[in-house]
This record gives sequence, C-alpha cells and structure tokens, in this order.
Amino acid sequence: MFIRRLILLLAALCAGAAGAQDFPNRPITLVVGFAPGGASDIIARQVASKLSTRLGQNVVVDNRAGAGGTIAANAVARAAPDGYTLLFASSSAMAISPWLNKTLQYDPLKSFTPVSELVRGYFILSGTPLLPITNMKELVAYGKANPGKLSCGSAGPGTIHHLSCELLAQSIGIPLLHVPYKGSSPAFAGLMAGEIQILFESVPTPVPLVQSGRVRGLAVTGPRRLAVLPDVPTFAQQGIDGVDVSFWFGVVAPAGTPKPAVDRLNGAINEVLKDPEVIAAFGKLAVEPTGGSAESFGNMIRDAVRQWGDVVTKAKIEIK
Repeated sequence: MFIRRLILLLAALCAGAAGAQDFPNRPITLVVGFAPGGASDIIARQVASKLSTRLGQNVVVDNRAGAGGTIAANAVARAAPDGYTLLFASSSAMAISPWLNKTLQYDPLKSFTPVSELVRGYFILSGTPLLPITNMKELVAYGKANPGKLSCGSAGPGTIHHLSCELLAQSIGIPLLHVPYKGSSPAFAGLMAGEIQILFESVPTPVPLVQSGRVRGLAVTGPRRLAVLPDVPTFAQQGIDGVDVSFWFGVVAPAGTPKPAVDRLNGAINEVLKDPEVIAAFGKLAVEPTGGSAESFGNMIRDAVRQWGDVVTKAKIEIK
C-alpha cells in the first residue's frame, strides 16, 4: 500500500510540474457518499454542473452511497493525487466517523488535501409540547429538578444528533438520557408523543413542526436566529456557550494533490458559490454557501475533528 501510494504521489508531482498550466485537461470525478436525490446529492450536482462551465471540463458525480459517506471517502483516499478525483466531503465522514469506526482506511487529516468548504447548515433543538418548557432556562431548571429524567432523542447511535445531545449535556452540566430511534421521522413522533423531551435535528426538517406548534423550538445552534423562525433564539443568546453544532459539506482531494490544481479548483468553487442560481438553490435547502481558502477549510476540519473527538472521549461513546 505504501509503495503504491508513493508511486502515485511521485507521478502526480511530475504531472503537476509539467501540466499545472493546463489543469484540468480532462473530466473530473466528484465522488459523493450519498444516494441520488437527497439534499446532499442535490448540492453536489448543483456545484458540479456550475464547475463544469467554469473549468471547461465535465465534472461528473459518482454516487458511492453507504456507511455514512465513508465508502466514498475510502475510495478517494486511495485515488491518484492529481486533482481529477475529488470527494464531496461531509462533516460526519470527516469529523465523526473516524472516532467511532475503527476500521476506516483513511485519516481525515492525513489522507486528504482540503480544497474548499461548500455549504454549512445548523440545528434546532426542539422540545416536546407536553411539558411546560419553552426555552433553555426552563429546560435546565427541569433537568435539575428531575435528575435522570431528561431524555434526548436521536436518529441513531453515533449520529451527529446523538453527539449533539452529549455536547449539550457537557455544556449545561446535566446528564441526558440518550434514546436512539431508527431515523429522524420516528424520533419526531416520539418527541410529539412525549416519549422524549428534546431532539436535535438539522434545518429545515423541524421548521414546519415548530411553526405549527407540534413541537417547540428551544434554541438554534448557529451564530444568528433563522429568518424562518425569528422567535427561536440561539444558544448563545440564552447564555449557553459551547453548543456549536453544524453540518457542512466541502471538497477535498487525495493527499499530495499539487497546489496549482488545488488553487484552480478552489478559485472556481468560490466563483460558483457566488452564482445567484446556486445561492437560490441552496436557500431552498436552508444551507448557506461558505467557500473560502483551502487553508481555512483545513483548519475547520481540524477543529471539527478535535471537537467531536472531545465529545466522544468525555462521553465514552462506543459503537459496536
């Protein structure tokens, strides 16, 4: 494996020195670790389509769904580092799975070269309407008055929803009973029925439920309130720090990809993210275009890996 990797790296370096000026000169493959039709796939295809125009070469989406995006990540980590095979990287596959899946064949910080962040979205902490809890102050008071009875649901063990529950527990100093469901839909059914008291879910899924009063919006994880839910304050606005939960997607390449190729891709992606059509499409999915430099994206990945590693370690989470 090491020798094969070294050969690929040397070949890419030679190609980079000789052909950096004309990159790209053939189609690029964007490997997506999720099935066609979902929000992540829509984002990837929107970016790929616009990148094709910007780069003058087709950017082809290759869906390799399964295992929370780690199958795709494994494949790209082993690809030639020449800029022609890219990963549509998710926060779960890059920052969470490496702490919970000991069989992964990639390291999020060593196996990839960051190219650019694409989008970011946030979570809403929803509460059951069957309890008189309307904000975080009341939630904390309830948890202190009812030790061991405050439960937080999730879409399954080891998901970002589960880890968000653990992060909240560590931030407010109150243990939360984790109740896993087989997906978000049954978890929300449990919340509305009072089986659990609180539930983290990414925007926009909880929005219509909060607007209709079927669940209560307690807090938003982002830096500002959501335009669609202006009455739901952020955690920080309620005096609770540290519940910094977001989901993000970006583009990474195999480690050793030549800098000229990374720079070309990064510049094109940042141009795409300013396209009015792209901004409008992402707005419908309740995610915001981010972009930025390859270096800033690398720092963000590093921070996310550290954040979720701390949560997993402190909570002693093991997925068997």
